[in-house]
Amino acid sequence: MKFNFKTLAAFCAFSTVMTGCSNDSTVPNGSSSSPLISTADETVSAETSAEKSETSAPAETNCTVTFSEEKITAKGSGAQASDNTVKITEAGVYEFSGKKADCKIYIEADKNAEITLLLNNAELTSKSGSVIDCESAKTLTIISKDGTKNYLCDSESYDSDDEADAAVFARSDLEFKGAGELNIEGKFGDAVKCKDALSIDEVTLTVNAADDGVTGKDSVTINGGTVNIISNGDGIKTTNDKDADKGGMEINGGELNITSAKDGIQSEKALTVKDGKITITAGGEAADAEIAVKDEPWDFDRKNSSQSDNSSETADSQKGIKSGGDLVINGGELKIKSADDSVHSGGNVEINGGTAELSSCDDGIHADGGLTVTSGYITVSKSYEGLEGKSIDISGGVIDITAADDGLNAAGGDNASFFGFGGASDDYYISVSGGEITVNSGGDGIDSNGTIAQSGGVITVYGPTNSGNGAIDYERSYAMSGGTLIALGSMGMAQAPSTLSQPCLSIYANAPANSKIEVRSESSVILETTTLKEAQSLIFSSDKLKADADYGIYVNDELAETVTATDGVSGSGATGGGDKPGGFDGKPNGFGGNPGGFGDPSDDPRENRGEKPGDINGSPNEVLSEQQG
Repeated sequence: MKFNFKTLAAFCAFSTVMTGCSNDSTVPNGSSSSPLISTADETVSAETSAEKSETSAPAETNCTVTFSEEKITAKGSGAQASDNTVKITEAGVYEFSGKKADCKIYIEADKNAEITLLLNNAELTSKSGSVIDCESAKTLTIISKDGTKNYLCDSESYDSDDEADAAVFARSDLEFKGAGELNIEGKFGDAVKCKDALSIDEVTLTVNAADDGVTGKDSVTINGGTVNIISNGDGIKTTNDKDADKGGMEINGGELNITSAKDGIQSEKALTVKDGKITITAGGEAADAEIAVKDEPWDFDRKNSSQSDNSSETADSQKGIKSGGDLVINGGELKIKSADDSVHSGGNVEINGGTAELSSCDDGIHADGGLTVTSGYITVSKSYEGLEGKSIDISGGVIDITAADDGLNAAGGDNASFFGFGGASDDYYISVSGGEITVNSGGDGIDSNGTIAQSGGVITVYGPTNSGNGAIDYERSYAMSGGTLIALGSMGMAQAPSTLSQPCLSIYANAPANSKIEVRSESSVILETTTLKEAQSLIFSSDKLKADADYGIYVNDELAETVTATDGVSGSGATGGGDKPGGFDGKPNGFGGNPGGFGDPSDDPRENRGEKPGDINGSPNEVLSEQQG
């Protein structure tokens, strides 16, 4: 990138004193023979720059430095120039302008020194390592003056003994601010690397990196501005995994646009998003891959050979936002497309507001611990599994999930259970007390390796068409004491809630894709939806339904069945079977004493083993036809 630059104020005669910038230091490529720059132009430029930079420039400047291809000129104190390097040794404010293709700013000051670099249309490139190398200071602040465009770039190769391995490198705290523009190119590896705490305020920062874009070892804090990152590694990251109180990240505002080959945002410890607009594409072309699954009920992981091409199967992590600790989202706007999980935590995930539009080739949101949603708008347009955690608590918000496998999944780890075998635990649960949840799943719509409890909210599931999964799947129990449930799917593994204090209607009926499905009383429509795909198991529960009342269930205005409601499950469809999905209790569910099943519960060799057999004798439609015939 090239910019047009004007020079700064007039300079005095060259001084041979190298201990500071007293008067002028002029170093024309190591020689003092090059002509000086016109003083008239410099005076005008300095005045114009001062007017543009009133809001971001410090009140006083210790030293001004102007770069050109022929020389380095400087005025003030606290720095010295030698060959193509400007060395800063004292606390203060240093202003830089001009263009040079081979230069370096080297900082070696007292450990308590506060250093500010004021960039005023500076275009600086190094041919020998970092372009800014801060080896010793308390803080380094880089300010882009109002209305200016600045560019910093390192070399493509480094000395193997050089520990400063980024275009901008700091062993101190590092802060970017200012109302100007700053473009940083990391040709060797990272564009920005800070060994302490890094913060970004109101600045327009554009980063292009051969490896990671922006790294703050101990912490990263983003308070505002616009940050654009293209990286062949991670976008923004922290790396301190040893100190308990370090390695976290906080995003309080601003606009982040990240395109990364690996993780978009990666925090070694806790990560909090309070506000801001965050757009991430993580994993390159792999983020656009189709999720390949099989529909056979015996394909227990529901993955075929092409799934191994997805980034979740590769060595590199390609997640959108990843936290090694707890991850809290209190607001902001997230738009994430990722080859791996869009939002991932090694601890707990808590979402208390904001909007999230997620597209993932793995999980939309994954927590190794608990996942909690209290508010906000979450749309998962593509995922292998939509929301996954050891436990899932939803008390509010609007959630819309499209998943190739499970929509909501409470389990330990990835594909931790073989259709639930050996995976059941009271630690795994899904609790819904509020909110609006819509699931379109190729696998189980709501799947818990322990229990499900619903006391409020509205859940609508457009579940699987294959007979190896169900709209609802749980190992222990589904207790329903409030709210509304509409669960549509295949009948082979169908389950209804097991414990209810309100009526639940469950029937088997053929419902083609895009069918209008209604639950009607004598006088009105109580519940209604339009199924997105074919279904055979239709389950409804709501506090709007009353015990002892008769309800007609209609598919495209044709009566499928009339059911007399009870405080429990009623109708000819799936029942609550605990760890026996579909039950073995004489109900017409494809097993237990009904056509399409084993003829009698005692005939089932797997009874009392807690297994969840699929559709043994035929397709759901064949079983249904047999039953209805």
